[in-house]
Amino acid sequence: MSQNHHRSALNKAPPSGFLFVKAGLPLILFSVGASYVVSNALEGKQKESDAAKKYVSKSERQARLEKEKDDMMTKVNKIRKTDFNNTKRIERPEEILERRRKERENRNVWYRRTWRAITFQN
Repeated sequence: MSQNHHRSALNKAPPSGFLFVKAGLPLILFSVGASYVVSNALEGKQKESDAAKKYVSKSERQARLEKEKDDMMTKVNKIRKTDFNNTKRIERPEEILERRRKERENRNVWYRRTWRAITFQN
């Protein structure tokens, strides 16, 4: 009887859910993990290759920022080439008013005023 009981246990198939957990799930996890590792490795290798060949792709925003930076640097270099004097004195408001008054007086001296009246300029 013990032999018959032993044979019936061997002939009985394990449940299919157990077989999937024991054999199928590790195979699927291994396949997914391997494909992820391989794709990341190839992508990294491609990026390194592009960087070595100066084919690095940039986003539109990054390209626009670099263009703006280049434009600003050309403007700064142009200003540097000209004699840029940052020590020029700033006029006070009273001085500006005085300068304008003198300009107005010079413009309105009698002979200039007369010439403008003769030539109908003003």
